[in-house]
Amino acid sequence: MNSGRPAGVDLEAILEQAPFGLTIADPNGQRVYSNQQGNLCSPSLDTQSMRELRFVSETGGRTFTCSFWLELEPKPPVDEEIFRLAFFDELTGLPNKTLLARTIGAELQGQSDAESALMLIDLDGLGRTNDYYGAAFADGLIAAFAERLAACVRRSDILGYLANGMFCVFVTDLSDFDLTEYANTILNRSKEPFQVKGVETFSSASIGISMFAKDGSNFEELLVAADQALRGAKSESKGRVGYKPEKAVGNVHGDMSVEQRLRTALRDRKLCCAYQPKVDIHTNGVVSVETLLRWRDDDGQLRVLGDFVNLATDAGIIDAVAEHVVDEVMSSLPQIDSVFSPGTSISLNITAHQSTNPEFMSKLLRQLTSYHRPQRFILEITEEAFLNGDLLSKNIMPMVREAGVKVSIDDFGVGYSSLSALAAVTADELKIDRSFVQNVHQRPRSQSVLKAIESLGRALGMALVIEGVETREEVDYLRQNTAIRIGQGYYFSKPFALEEFVLEDEALPPARQPEAARTHTPTRIAGSRSPRQHP
Repeated sequence: MNSGRPAGVDLEAILEQAPFGLTIADPNGQRVYSNQQGNLCSPSLDTQSMRELRFVSETGGRTFTCSFWLELEPKPPVDEEIFRLAFFDELTGLPNKTLLARTIGAELQGQSDAESALMLIDLDGLGRTNDYYGAAFADGLIAAFAERLAACVRRSDILGYLANGMFCVFVTDLSDFDLTEYANTILNRSKEPFQVKGVETFSSASIGISMFAKDGSNFEELLVAADQALRGAKSESKGRVGYKPEKAVGNVHGDMSVEQRLRTALRDRKLCCAYQPKVDIHTNGVVSVETLLRWRDDDGQLRVLGDFVNLATDAGIIDAVAEHVVDEVMSSLPQIDSVFSPGTSISLNITAHQSTNPEFMSKLLRQLTSYHRPQRFILEITEEAFLNGDLLSKNIMPMVREAGVKVSIDDFGVGYSSLSALAAVTADELKIDRSFVQNVHQRPRSQSVLKAIESLGRALGMALVIEGVETREEVDYLRQNTAIRIGQGYYFSKPFALEEFVLEDEALPPARQPEAARTHTPTRIAGSRSPRQHP
């Protein structure tokens, strides 16, 4: 009697179509039964994709081994896999540019009258992170940022990943919505620490925003406009939100045009140095000068180069530009001594990447030591370089110290360095970013941060310089409430070329009297000569 089986049920047919493998073997290991899936299974299969459940059954005095084979992760259909590879980024799992263009394009067609915007979000300093920690660490940071960004973005918006740490968010509905606050929320979250491969690391992001339909009527136009806004924001400083300017500078070919002009200017020696004094705020005497690069146009006027450092780096000529600057400074030492005073210290700016390149640094130091007083020179390095404190402190700093050249940490307070990284590198000077002095007399929180940075600098034995001093009120606050003695900014003098000064024997002018002054020509400072009067 066949107990428990309803009449008319074909058990063997059911087992043949079952989604699992079933095999039964006799005591000698020979299979006496196997269903359709079981014929495909054997103990040699990849245990990552298949699992065998085995048990023993005794029947009629004989022992049989039964095995169930279960597929752990069924393979996706081929069409689904092709779609995923074609339209999604493998690292972040987010839609790629191809899918973004289709999805956002469809959204724009369906909301011709609705307000919307495109945000381009760039993970700052990713190239340096890749150089210092390696590609795997940089990928981990991108993935972690993507996860955090997904938690910030509204469900109604479209988030995607383009490439090289660049994300895109299409904001679908701006009615009764503060877009700037939304963007700043993302920026604030980007500054919180990340855990990547067991290491706590810090980063930041910059955002460029374009508006539909004012800045573009389709995805590509909005993307170009958002990129212009992003470049404008980053040219001021990282970690900012920028909108496309009313009159956009350049176009999609703008960078290439500027790059070609930069190469031509380097070849034709139209790149020249300007100098901005660092001044003792109590005596108005010049302590040292910072060397800045300017572009002399066809009319002989000096132009600020803006975001040229990134362009020169991308073009592969940043080292040649640095060599040009050093050559000009070395050949201009007699004029520098005449304009200021003999032996005035001279600061030279180098990029974070250059500062951790042993070959570049070795060549630079050879140039500086060819002068009989290399201790006169100060290398200003942005604090991003201190991400890799070991490389800087173990490989580079011994070379710098042996040469007798000094080191300054530039733009302190806006980058990514940690206290442990700073402690590992013995710098001579700490330059406090201008954001901490702007209207400091009216900002109690900035006053507290400034005092903390001042204490840190003193504890590490560094001279303190504050950048961006522009008003008498700021100078008065620094004099009365801090121990910072050295300031730099338009209050004292704008950057100027040496030929703007009359180099003749005359008595030094008196120290500058405190007054608000952002003049076109350099202000007289104790220790400098008179500016040449232009017609």
